[in-house]
Amino acid sequence: MTYGGDHNVSSAVGISTSDYAQRTRHLIKLINELRGVGAHADIDLPRIAVIGNQSAGKSSLVEAISGITVPRASGTCTRCPMECRLQNAVGPWKCQVLLRFEKDEMGRRISDVHEVKFGPLLTDKSKLEEMLRRAQLAILNPGVPYVSFVDFDTSTVVPGQPLFGDKQSLQFSSNVVALDISGPDSADLSFIDLPGIISNVADGEDRNNIKLVQDLVKDHIKGNSIILLTLTMRDDLENQSAAFLAKQADPEGLRTIGVLTKADTIVSGEESTWMDVLLGRRHALKKGYYVTKQPGPDDLKKKLSFEDSRRSEQEFFATTEPWKSSAEQVKSRIGIPKLTAELSRLLSNLIMQTLPNLREDARQALKDTSKDLELLPPPLPENPVIELLRLLTGFSTEVKQWIDGSEGHRDLVQIFKRASTDFKTDIFRTAPDFRPFKDVDEEKSTLPEDTSDGTSEDATDDASVQNLDMFFPPMFLSDVREYVQKSLGRELPYNVPFSAKRGLIEASFTTWESHAMSFFETVCQAATKLLNDTIDDHFGRFALSPLKDNVKSVVEKQINHFRKDTRDRITWFLELEKPPFTNNTHYLSSSRDKFLSKYSAARNVKPAFNTQSASNALSALVALGFQGLSVDDLHKLNKTDEYEEELSVMAEVSAYCRVAHKRIIDDVPRIVDHDFLRGFAKHIQEALVEEFGIGSERATERAKIYLAEEPSDVARRAELTIKAERLDEVLTKLFNFGL
Repeated sequence: MTYGGDHNVSSAVGISTSDYAQRTRHLIKLINELRGVGAHADIDLPRIAVIGNQSAGKSSLVEAISGITVPRASGTCTRCPMECRLQNAVGPWKCQVLLRFEKDEMGRRISDVHEVKFGPLLTDKSKLEEMLRRAQLAILNPGVPYVSFVDFDTSTVVPGQPLFGDKQSLQFSSNVVALDISGPDSADLSFIDLPGIISNVADGEDRNNIKLVQDLVKDHIKGNSIILLTLTMRDDLENQSAAFLAKQADPEGLRTIGVLTKADTIVSGEESTWMDVLLGRRHALKKGYYVTKQPGPDDLKKKLSFEDSRRSEQEFFATTEPWKSSAEQVKSRIGIPKLTAELSRLLSNLIMQTLPNLREDARQALKDTSKDLELLPPPLPENPVIELLRLLTGFSTEVKQWIDGSEGHRDLVQIFKRASTDFKTDIFRTAPDFRPFKDVDEEKSTLPEDTSDGTSEDATDDASVQNLDMFFPPMFLSDVREYVQKSLGRELPYNVPFSAKRGLIEASFTTWESHAMSFFETVCQAATKLLNDTIDDHFGRFALSPLKDNVKSVVEKQINHFRKDTRDRITWFLELEKPPFTNNTHYLSSSRDKFLSKYSAARNVKPAFNTQSASNALSALVALGFQGLSVDDLHKLNKTDEYEEELSVMAEVSAYCRVAHKRIIDDVPRIVDHDFLRGFAKHIQEALVEEFGIGSERATERAKIYLAEEPSDVARRAELTIKAERLDEVLTKLFNFGL
């Protein structure tokens, strides 16, 4: 198997003396700066994640790469991520410890991801181990100000006991202890050391910590990560959970690099097994494996220096089988210096490959964040009274747009039109259902088609009436005669009492008020729903203040006020129909003649002439000087109908109802529109301004109460604003890189 980047490097410094090293240094510095401002919360930054089972030698590996000593005492194992940012630099060794806060106590990501310095800049390596203990305690005790731990005496810590008051420490945390290390012996490298994967917990600890650590590891090894998989050679590779998690995240083994530790603990007879792993014959990885040997327990007690540890490692592999006689392919992958050089190369290459995508991802994230900010209500201005007046005016203006049926605001007008059409139909159905036959037995057919000339609306109206189910039962000629007879007083023969005609007319009006009020309630309910929706649109963001409820209360009062006035006006208007009256005598007369002609024609079952005969007769009459006659006039030549008087009553009553219908189907909707809809729109802003005390002495105080924002909006705006500022800074760094 061929491993990328196989080359011999004798020390960490060796990779730091060329143009390549300079480029590597700048690339890693860029990513460290981006991570420092929290860019990894928004874009997938390249990284090296160090994982391994607990006791797999991961801490020793981290020490060997970074040249520092990490805490090892009981209870001080890695319980939060530790980010090591190494830089080769001329001058003395120095280290700044920082804390990066990414999540709250409940494990939820915070918007303001930030780093703070923890303690002074260290120039003495021997002081770092204790400072790391303190830093981890600060991370694990988020309820205590982190500055309280800078000079904390860690020897006073009793495992399982609260450090301050009753607050228990977290057992693990996602927040990060970061180290900025520079010195002549440091490589240009950056990596994140994650807590060791555990399969059991100590007495008193939460078993959920097993999954918590696994989830933490999974989160860091996905995406643009190089997985540095630490495997102890003391245990079978197949039994190490870290290898399983790495396989899950990187099924093809394309971005995993294995590090075999504790080479001095191989069980006798298993050397060939591990040699097969190194040569890619078993558990192959694209980036291959490296093998290291770190200080043992005795060496740790002696506190060997970094240099002595490297010499000890070199001596072990040079004098111990099977390493001293292994193939060159294996020897090129033995020891920390070679591993460090390869990690630095892999990380810088990954950064270079992902830079274009990082820029695009950051740009898109900023675009999405800006869009989310625009969707939020704008922050409140300094003058709350002006803002409150603006909100009330905006609401009132949109109400007027709904009632006027402006562009984009036509729902209410369309409902009004449909309801008006239904009302018109209902009124037409109240017309008397006169049948020009003695009784039902004599009725041979329904009314004939309309005989109007089709030049007026009457043709349409007649047709619509004929096709409707009428509200009242049919009334035949015998019924009309009986009704008239009951109405007779001292009238002379051949005189129909006006009271009879009035009774028939007013009988058809009895349901008009019910239909009118039904139409009005349909419009009223639609308007009320639309107003409530508009209130939600304009004032929904103020759900926790009394603003929305008070606006709704004012609107309800105004609706009830104009609703009562409109109902009263409709009732008054309908009362005008008693007694019957019209000045529209021309239309009344014309309609009477048409109805009489229809009814008379319906009684002539067998006309005395056909169409041609009628045409000949009319031509002859014209020749005799009779002008303007029609076929209807020919029917008048028939002999006198015994029900002529009743037919005349039917025609007169029907004609007057038609006149009254014309009035009612227009004027009731006009009353609803003028008195209710437009009346409400005209007065709503005035009522709102008065109710909210705009211009009163306490206007500013009250406006502040009314405009109290939804806390979630405030928090969301703050979160998005921080994110936008962070992304803007990230983009600046990305686009300025290399300039």
